[in-house]
Amino acid sequence: MRAFLFFFPIFLLHTAVWALGPNSREPDTQWVYKTVSGKDLKMDVFLPSDYSSEGKRFPSIVIFHGGSWAEGESNWHWPDCKYWSKRGMVAVSVDYRLKNRDQVQVPLECVKDAKSAIRFLRSSSDRLKIDPKRIVAMGDSAGGQLAAATATLSDPRTNDDVYNLSISCVPQVVVLTCPWFKTSPDLCPPKHLREGVPPFITFAGGSDTAISVAEMIEFHQALKKQNIVSELYIGNQGKHGFCNGRNPYNRFFYWSVDLTDRFLVKQGILNEASIPKLKQGFGATGKKLRILREAEYQSFL
Repeated sequence: MRAFLFFFPIFLLHTAVWALGPNSREPDTQWVYKTVSGKDLKMDVFLPSDYSSEGKRFPSIVIFHGGSWAEGESNWHWPDCKYWSKRGMVAVSVDYRLKNRDQVQVPLECVKDAKSAIRFLRSSSDRLKIDPKRIVAMGDSAGGQLAAATATLSDPRTNDDVYNLSISCVPQVVVLTCPWFKTSPDLCPPKHLREGVPPFITFAGGSDTAISVAEMIEFHQALKKQNIVSELYIGNQGKHGFCNGRNPYNRFFYWSVDLTDRFLVKQGILNEASIPKLKQGFGATGKKLRILREAEYQSFL
């Protein structure tokens, strides 16, 4: 199948309205989503400003960090969470079991945790004021495999008995940055695509030596073949992890968040009318960053 390439300009980034950096804002709270072998697994929670409003339900974004399922920290995605909470979402960054720290089989046990995180939000949606029909799963690198797994893997081995399995772990949208799919076929999301899988937006680096552009195009084409909504964006000079927001001057981060925001509006997760006003300054210092030119990225729609 031939890939169709489109270019279009991003004139201004509406992500430029908040101060970044992993310590620029602490989480509002933490929620325990599962207890395994006596250990509480938690998610860092960033709440929208109007969370205390009576009778309101909020969309949620559930983010899984990378680190080869062996290491990594939930605070890596605090900058993302801060933005999405500004957009009116309950934004959570998930701590899941890791090979080095918890001595578990990966990525199988990690997938179980990822599914449990979404089931926790849905099972507690009334108490947590979450709209169970507007949940987004997002992941970077190995975390991308986890986010995609929640939407695609149905093998009973990938579930545990913490939550009733009648509670769906499938999100309404999946967001991937540099997804790492190099695992056994039974746990490899691209091998488990089918009609009815939710929409995907994927970001990959043109200079990523770990994941080839050809692999990402093949994944995009496989999604389209199954009639799954898919958008793929290649940052030409991007290396593995190039969308990371821990660097407050990372232009690729703002670019990817901006495009993701637009995608979530198209999928009915967010309200376009609530997009923050555009500003020219970025980060806590107000330093202006050069916006990505058309020649710096490719779009496959």
